[in-house]
Amino acid sequence: MKVGEAPRKTVDFIKKRFRDYYKSCELYLPDRFGRREFGFMFLDSDFVQRHLNFATKNEIRQFLVDRVPAHVYHSAAYYEKPGAPTMAQKIWLGSDLIFDLDADHIVHAKKMSYEQMLAEVKIEVERLMDDFLVKAFGFEEKDLIVAFSGGRGYHVHIRDPRIWTLLSHERREIVDYILGTGIDEDAVFPKKPYDTTPYGTKYRFEKLSLEEEGWRGKIARGMIEEVKRLKKMERREAISRLKSFEGVGDSIAKEIYSILFKGEEGKTGYDSLLEGNFDIFPKDRYLNRFKKGFLEVARESMSGKTDEPVTSDIKRLIRLPSSLHGKTGFSVVLLTRSQLDDFDPLVDAVTSTWSDDLVVLRGKAKAEIRLKGETFNLKKDIVRLPEYVAIFFMCRGMATLA
Repeated sequence: MKVGEAPRKTVDFIKKRFRDYYKSCELYLPDRFGRREFGFMFLDSDFVQRHLNFATKNEIRQFLVDRVPAHVYHSAAYYEKPGAPTMAQKIWLGSDLIFDLDADHIVHAKKMSYEQMLAEVKIEVERLMDDFLVKAFGFEEKDLIVAFSGGRGYHVHIRDPRIWTLLSHERREIVDYILGTGIDEDAVFPKKPYDTTPYGTKYRFEKLSLEEEGWRGKIARGMIEEVKRLKKMERREAISRLKSFEGVGDSIAKEIYSILFKGEEGKTGYDSLLEGNFDIFPKDRYLNRFKKGFLEVARESMSGKTDEPVTSDIKRLIRLPSSLHGKTGFSVVLLTRSQLDDFDPLVDAVTSTWSDDLVVLRGKAKAEIRLKGETFNLKKDIVRLPEYVAIFFMCRGMATLA
């Protein structure tokens, strides 16, 4: 059930409390907000209003109080005429670089609780910022702004002037690097000649350094981690894992396992791999299957997570930090990288505007949520819950006012 489909008194209750929030909240506005387009969605309709711009903070606050939107967005782009009715008439001047991570990027997220899912997304956004945006691309933390979306993930904004005029295809290349898209196997495993015979030149693979920067080092570390996981498995389980790789049948899987782990301690194929030496296979077919399967596993484990269409779209609308998320009632919390470490969305995104006073609800489904350190249960019956919990369940469409 959507909020707008709830009984009128439920919708009116949520609107009143959202209005109370916007009357007194510390409203955040992005840099050069007068050059940005704003867009809104509402609690009691499917209408999307956009192509709006505002000259002052007071104008925006008055709109929020009068209209009480469920969702508030601003453009990543700066425009000459942000309030123009068509995109062509706006005249694009540049855009922030935006990254969006949520539950869609987490493996097995559907099997997780909301709390577990948010914890996993947080780990991924920290890795995106630390390993890629700062370490790989060289952005400074002062130019990175991260916001809890109020729902299922986080947004990262980069406002470094160097990226403002990047076009969509250039931004897509940044995403491709983060995702490890199109990694060249020959670049990861380059060969060099070591001997020339009457029958031709012999080659061996260059050693892969676990300390190397860029994707070669990431692949090396990812492959070693996967081989370490194999070593901890029982032989049957490890062979089954190897057989899951493309082109690896039972006999090849068994041969690869033997090459990796059988032999004198300290002199096995596994030991050679730990030193970055991949010349451990007597036949190319074993090596090629190993490289292909393990490279893909390493790419998956070492890549960053982000939503490509959001980052490449130079005219994207993104949630306004400090606004409310209409499907949870949580605030969109603005954070620095250091603040992110200790941030708990199920505590820190629950606005103090909502009280502890009990609200009588009629549950539409069974559900459980942990907010502000306490677990609350909803059932298909009349229940009394603190207002901040009640608003969450009503915004989710799982309860109405009794």
